[in-house]
Amino acid sequence: MLRERIASRLQEMTPGQALVANYILEHPREAAFLTASQLGERVGVSETTVIRLAHLLAFTGYHQMRNAMTNLLMNHLSTLERLKDYESSQEHDFFERAIRKDLETLTLALSAVSSDDLKNLGAAIASAEAVYLAGYRSSFSLAYYLSFYLSWILPNVKNVSPDMPFEMLANAPKKSLVLGISFPRYSTWTLKVLETASELGLTTASVTNDLASPLAVRSDYVVSVPYKPISFIDSFAAPMSVLNCLILSVAQQLGDEVTKKLGALEKRWREDEVYTQQKSR
Repeated sequence: MLRERIASRLQEMTPGQALVANYILEHPREAAFLTASQLGERVGVSETTVIRLAHLLAFTGYHQMRNAMTNLLMNHLSTLERLKDYESSQEHDFFERAIRKDLETLTLALSAVSSDDLKNLGAAIASAEAVYLAGYRSSFSLAYYLSFYLSWILPNVKNVSPDMPFEMLANAPKKSLVLGISFPRYSTWTLKVLETASELGLTTASVTNDLASPLAVRSDYVVSVPYKPISFIDSFAAPMSVLNCLILSVAQQLGDEVTKKLGALEKRWREDEVYTQQKSR
């Protein structure tokens, strides 16, 4: 995480870089919303100094470091503080603000999410002997949603039990893939599931908000999705949209086999009257 990266490289920083690093740690609420030039101006150093600090901390650039700064802020804010922050903003109507924030995150996802990462993870899921999905608390909804649709087209998809994660994974086929889903504030349970999977030699993957997140560090495959909460709510508009893309990526890997399976499912659903048939007038 950002705090640990700064601590480990503090002795290598120039005085100017150290000023920036300390400001980030002491003022996460302000730093997360500043550009490189604004952050440099706030501290009294050049924009170049800020960018060089990003590279020193092993980020590809300031944009990636700013994502880590946002994570630092999200971990810093409690749900109550998020609610107060949201209510203090009066720029738009209550409902309009919520929808605008989701739209902004979705727009960011359109340009920030890597299609190659989606394709690679989709291929890994399609070829896995079994797929285990780990989501806890609010992220459980995402894991359940993903398992619901993957179960239509894959033979062995399971949600990891909150009570018996080790027992489930200890008996998993050797070519299984374990996918964890979590966003700030990150679930300790989900991290432990990925750690256990890695110790057992299973393939690991994660859907999270940043390549520097604790889930990503423990994963062989990572899909990074922009994430912004709305007040005290973990808003999953962008993550849900990207999961749809991941499901389609898996289906694409399976090819014509998916068409046959969906056809068989539709036939059975009609026989069992799973869905209400709308009567024509």
